[in-house]
Formats: sequence, structure tokens, C-alpha cells
Amino acid sequence: MNACRLCGIFLFIFCAHTVSYAQQVRTVRGAVQTIEAGNHKKQPLPSASIVVLEKRDSTFVKGTTSDKNGRFVLKYQPQNRRQYLLKVSFMGMESAYRILSDSLSVNVGVVTLKDDDIQIGEVTITGKLKEVEMKGDTTVINAAAYKTPEGSYLEDLVKRVPGLVYNKKDHSLTYNGQAISEINVNGESFFSGDKKTALENLPANLISKLKVYDKKSKEEEFTGISSGEKKYVLDLQTKDELNKTWLTNATVGYGNNKKKDLEGQVNYFNKNGENLSFMARSTNRYQNSTYKDNINNSVGLNMTRKFGKKFSLTGNVNYDLNRNGNITSMYREQYLTSGNQYSASANEGTSKNRSMNSSLMGEWKVDKRTRIHFNGSFGLSPNENESSNQSASFDAPPNVNHESLFADFESIPKDMKVNRSENRSASENKSNRYNWMIGIMRRLNEKGTTLGLNVTNSDSWGDNESFSLSQTTYFKLEDKNGNDSVLYRNQYIKSPQTNNQWRVGVSFTQPIGKKVHFRAAYNWNTQYERDNRDTYELSSMTNRDSFGDLPAGYEAGYVDSLSNRSHSRSNGHDLNVGFNYSDDTWMFNASLGVTPQKRTIDRKVGKLYADTTMRTIDYQPMIWLSWRKKKMRVSLNYNGRTRQPSLSDLMPLTDNSDPLYITRGNPDLKQMFMHTMHVSFQHPSKGISANLGWQMEKNSVTQVVLYDVQTGGRETYPININGNWNTYGSADWWKRFGHFSLKLSTSGRHSNRVSMINEDRSQQPEKSTTRDTGLNCEMAASYQPTWGGFDFSTSWDYQYSLNSLNDNNTYTRYYNFRFDGYVDFPFGLQLRTDAGYILRSGTNIQKGEDDEIVWNARATWRFLKQRKAELSAYWADILGKRKSYARMATSDGFYESRTQEIKGYFIVTFKYNFRLMM
Repeated sequence: MNACRLCGIFLFIFCAHTVSYAQQVRTVRGAVQTIEAGNHKKQPLPSASIVVLEKRDSTFVKGTTSDKNGRFVLKYQPQNRRQYLLKVSFMGMESAYRILSDSLSVNVGVVTLKDDDIQIGEVTITGKLKEVEMKGDTTVINAAAYKTPEGSYLEDLVKRVPGLVYNKKDHSLTYNGQAISEINVNGESFFSGDKKTALENLPANLISKLKVYDKKSKEEEFTGISSGEKKYVLDLQTKDELNKTWLTNATVGYGNNKKKDLEGQVNYFNKNGENLSFMARSTNRYQNSTYKDNINNSVGLNMTRKFGKKFSLTGNVNYDLNRNGNITSMYREQYLTSGNQYSASANEGTSKNRSMNSSLMGEWKVDKRTRIHFNGSFGLSPNENESSNQSASFDAPPNVNHESLFADFESIPKDMKVNRSENRSASENKSNRYNWMIGIMRRLNEKGTTLGLNVTNSDSWGDNESFSLSQTTYFKLEDKNGNDSVLYRNQYIKSPQTNNQWRVGVSFTQPIGKKVHFRAAYNWNTQYERDNRDTYELSSMTNRDSFGDLPAGYEAGYVDSLSNRSHSRSNGHDLNVGFNYSDDTWMFNASLGVTPQKRTIDRKVGKLYADTTMRTIDYQPMIWLSWRKKKMRVSLNYNGRTRQPSLSDLMPLTDNSDPLYITRGNPDLKQMFMHTMHVSFQHPSKGISANLGWQMEKNSVTQVVLYDVQTGGRETYPININGNWNTYGSADWWKRFGHFSLKLSTSGRHSNRVSMINEDRSQQPEKSTTRDTGLNCEMAASYQPTWGGFDFSTSWDYQYSLNSLNDNNTYTRYYNFRFDGYVDFPFGLQLRTDAGYILRSGTNIQKGEDDEIVWNARATWRFLKQRKAELSAYWADILGKRKSYARMATSDGFYESRTQEIKGYFIVTFKYNFRLMM
């Protein structure tokens, strides 16, 4: 049921109830005051939050704020046989509670709020706070059930909610295994749904509830008929007492290792979805590489404005500058039939990435039967990158620490060496894009028959210029003088790109009875792509010390064999037909999409030219089934999708621009078909959730790898293969016991990945299959008294892979222990510490790499009037034991990587918070 219907039902019930029981409206009066620090003088407290709660479970009933003289008047409708509490609060001060009598007029007198941490003795709340509720298809999470330290951001709150998982590395967010596509605030888009901006910037104490639900498209919202595509969102509901309030803060922080953190925020939210947010930040606090010029600067503005009930606008604009540098090393063990190949690389790179993005979307409810919606966006990204890289290959383990391999390279026996490459590169990339869309929907009759029209256009273009200087030594090849063969290159590459797409569609929806709906849609789309590359060899025009400058007459160095021209166009017709059934217990969606396409590509590599025209048909079957009863829900989802090989993979041309990595196409590739199935079970009142998933692809495109034992280089080309599949499952249970809570979770996965490999061109490539298994168990316990909070978690993670070539197998075990605690002391002092210990064992893990302990500590003092000021000292990685270490197994090899990081830092920050009422 969409938000409009919910609001309509709520208003109807509310009005009926008011008419029937108007004589029972209860009025509460009083005043709020505070005591000034130092002189103990009492004075009125304006803008204090006044809230009426149900005593049994703290459910919100009605709220208001005190006026400039601290006075307030609040009216609410009491229910029979229910008791109520009055909560008086102000940010940074101790809340006060009063039991409300059954009189129709209640005067609570003067309520005094103090800065000191005094336990209020007037009332004890014994009602059990509901953590998670199911309301129809929406999961409602009560934020108050998961206490966070003062000053925490939304990310800290999410970590405490069972089922919600935020991956800070790739900024992905999931709930019970389902991907969360965006974050909204009060039902409206927030920075275009950007998860990172919301999670790492919004204060946790702003949120009253978190809702997880399938967000309907504008068409689904208007027609009430589901298309079958699921788009789960996390919708943040702001606290009533903070709505229509300007929340402002500013932070300044400096520390050792050139750490700095400057931030400013202004937020305004309204329950109807209107909002205005401005955020600016300049920080390198979370960039721990040893590069001295690390910095991330960002400025963003987000706005949602409603003009009456018919028209609304949402827009945002943000600018980012990210300057970063890393020193990394990697070790690789490639699986081969005759014996594994070993390689190592070391890279030092810097980047300066800038981007400016803006978007605007609007909706106009012309009348009851007509709705128009539109959106548009624009972005530009100029980026600069530089790197220096060394790599080497061996036909036996070099038995040298790969982090210092190139310093000790001469100590490695020559008969083990295959090649060594030294590379330097610099590039500048400029990309631009825009897109716009307009949709018109018209309800044709009272039954709900609806017709829709959509037009979409997008365009992107860019230009990339790069310089590369490389020297590759082949130890198993001799030049004409009997020495090791050496290949030297100094190249300049220019590669412009263009992409343009149009899409026009119509849709038709028709109710069939009260519970069944029919939907049909047709879309025509066309796309044009141009991707060129011009390569110039500068070796004969410059000396070896010259790099990054174009010499006069560089055009004479044009290299045909390393350049290409690629133009492609596709035209398609997308037909989709679906049915929807829905009642109080069951919901069923089924649809079938059919997309006939014509695809053409013209490509020239060197003097070779090829063109290809293909006519294909893609299919997208979908079935979604959901059963719910009271507080329990079970859902099953199946998606099938065919995919065509990329046009570049189909071109029978060879690209040898990298002598150690040559690629060519295969015109005989077939269509792929992927099957995905997901089953989920949720019972929030019991604290139970479970997920099971399976994925399999027929005719997967994989790369055949032909390894050259003399050069150590590889040549690859794509083929179709079967046998790629994976399955996964998880289960969670959580329970609260007063101030204590316990969470248990377990998960597992198993995958089968296939590739083809050979080092003898006279024989057929041999199948390389890697079976990968992962198991994880975790227990988390929490104690949340009124004066602090303590979280302890422990987990066991096991990863095992077995490759069919020579029975190569690797395994890794991780034992994790983590503690996070804080204590609130009198006079606004808070001490917080967290520590984590990791114990590793497994293949190739050496002594000194088998354990890691990271300990951080923070002291915070909140002071001044209403504790608006905050002084904090934070010490990260106190013991200097942090290690950046990662391991991964694939279908053709095993990888280990490391990144150099600073061992710890200390930073002092000052933050000032205040809020203003509208």
C-alpha cells in the first residue's frame, strides 16, 4: 500500500475518531526552564521538545515545542485504558518525564532540565520497546532500540541493527541479503539516494525509525500495479521534535601525520518530505596510505520543495576532489598444467580525481487522472593519474618476500626468472555526461485503466590522453648478441569516446477484478558508441629521461598496429507483459520480457578491418511470490536473463599493444543465459531471518589463456563454457533482555568457476576449475545501560579453494575479536574505546602476518550552554599494529596484496552544534 493511501486512511480514521470523541481531547500545559552553568540561575528554555508517549511501549502520540518564554500547550486524543507520559527534552540535556493523569486538563507546572547526568526519579518506564515490526511489505526498525554514543553518524546506527550490513570499501548496503539501492529521508530522495553521503554524514540522533521497503516507480505508484522489478530502499524517518528545525554544526580538527578534518553542515527536515541540506568537508582522516598529499574535499547541496499538493521538486549538486596515493604490492600464483607460474608486482601511484554532479527531478499532479514526472542530470569528471610499476615472473617460487622482491632481485637465480618489466604511466581523462527523462501518465477511467508515455535521452563524451614508458626484459629469449632480449617502448595514446542513447516507451495497465492486474509495455531504444585509439611511438624522438611531453612532429610516430577505430550501433524493441495478484496474505508477480535487437560494429585494428551485424533476441522471465501472515513473511524470487557477448569480444581481431597481455576476439560466441533464485524468511518479533540463494549461467563467456613459457606473456580469447554457478545462505537470530542483547549469525557460500588454460599451442586448452567455499559464524553481545554502552563480537571465517590443475588448494582461517565501549561521566565527559584482534592461519601466511591488533581511543568533553560545544581527542591505532592485507582465489590463480599505510595518528577536534526553530 503506497504512502498516499496510508495517509488517506489515517486521516479518515483520525477525523472520524475526533468527531465521535471530541469531548475527550486532553490538554497539557506547562513551562520548561534550565539552570545556567556557574551561577545556578534559572531561565526559560525555548525550543524544548515536548512529546506525549504511550507508557507501555513509548509509542509517539503527539509533540510540540516550547515558545520563547518556555511555555507550551499540547492537545491529544487519549485512548481508553491507556496511560500516557510526557517527555520533555533538549539536545545535550537530561530528559524529564511526567505521568499524565486522566483529567481532560493537565498542568504539569515548571519542568527543569539540567546539564548534569542526574537520574530522574519521577517515573520508571517498564514498557518493552519494539525493535523491528512488519507493517505490510515494510520493515520498520525502531532506532531508539539501538543506542549509539552521542555524536555518532548513521553508519554507527546501521552497524547495530541486525540484518543491515554496510561495506565501507564499495559503499554497498544490504538488509537480510537484499541489496539496498538508495537511502531516502522521510520518503524523498536524499542526494539522489547516495548511500555514502547519508551514512557517513547524517547524525544518528536525527533518526527515529528506519524503514526498508520496495520503492515503487512513479508508474507503479500511480497505477498501484507492480512491474515485478524490486528496488529496496532504506527510508529514514526523522524525529518529530527535530522536524522544522535548522540543525547546524561545524567541526575543525588537526593532528599528527598531517591529519586534518574540517566540516560544516546545515540540515532542515520536515515530516512531509521537504528538506534542505548543505554539507562541506575537507579531510584526510580516513586516508591512511603514506602519501603526504592525501585529501578529500566535498561540497554538496540537496533540496526537496513541495508547492502545494500538486507539484514538487527535488534537486542536488555536489563537487568532489579526491587526491590520493598508494604504494601496493601483489603476489600471484597462476595455475598451469605443467607447473604453476609465479609473479610479483610493486606499484606506486597517485591520482587526482575531480567531479561535479547535479540532478533535478519533479512531479506534477495535473489532476486526479493525470501525472507528469521528469528528471535530468549533468556531470563532468576531469581526472589525473600517475604510476610507476615493476613486475616480474618466475617458473618457480622466488622464495623472497615480495614486498622487497625488487630490492633483492639480483639474489634470485637467473634460471628461475622469466621476465621483468618496468613501467611508468601518466594520464589525463575528461568525461562529460547528461541525461533527461519525461513521463506522462493518464488514468482513462474509474476502474484504473492507465496509459503511459516515457522519453529518455542520454549522452556522454570524453577524451583520454596517456603517456607510457616501459622496458621489458625476457630472460629466456636472446637478442642477436646473445644477451637477454629487451623491449623498450615510449608511447603516447589518445582515445576519444562518444556514447548516445534514446529510449521511447509506452505502457498500459488494466485491473482485472479487485485482486488481479495486467500490465504491458513497449520500448524502442537506439544506442551509438564510438571508441577510438591513436598510438604514437616516441622512442626515436626523445631520450629515455624524457617523459610526459610531446615532441615536435610526434605525428610521424603513428603506429597502425597499436591503434584502432571502433564504431557500433544497436537498435532494439523491448516487449514486456506481466500479471500481478495481491491480497492480505499473498502477492504474486510474473512477467516476461522479449527484446529483439540489431547490433552492428565496424572495427579497424592496424591494417585489419572487420564489420559484424547481428540480429538477436533476449529474454527476461521473472516470478516473485510473497506470503505474509501477521508478523511473518516468506518470499521467493526467480529472475532469468539472457545476455549477448560484447561486440568487441566478437571481433576476430588481435590487440597486441601490451606485449605481455595480448587479446583477440571470437566471432563464434553464443548467447548467455543466467538463472538467479532467492528465498528469504523474516519473523522480526522472534528475531529470526534467513536467506538462501542460487545462481547459474549457461554458455558463460570465459577467457582461454595461452601462456608463453619463454616470455611469461599471455594471450587470451573468449569462449563459451558451462559450469559456472554459486550458492549462498545465511541465518540470523537476535534477542533483547532488558539492557542486554544477543545476536547470532551464520553464513556460507560455495562457487564453481571455470576457465581454460594452456602453455602448449599444439594442444587443446585444458579446463581449469576452482571450487571455492566460505563459512562464517558470528556472535555479538551488547550491554546498553543509561550511562554508556558496551559491544563485544567474535567471529570465525574460513575460506578454502581447490583447483583442478595439479590439485592446487589454498585456505585461510580468520578469528576475529572486537570490543567497542563508552561511558558517560558527569560534566559532559565521555570516554570511548574500541579494539580488534585478528588471528590468521593458512596457505603462505608467514610469521608476523598471522595476527593483528588495532586499538583506538577517544575522549570527548561537551560543554558551554546546553552542551553545544564538543572537544574531542582521538588516537587511532595506538599500538601501530595495523596491516593492510588481502587474499583472493580465482578460477586461474591465487592472489595476495598489501598496501603501505601509516601505523597510527592522533587528532584533536572541536565541534559546535546548535539548532534554530522555524
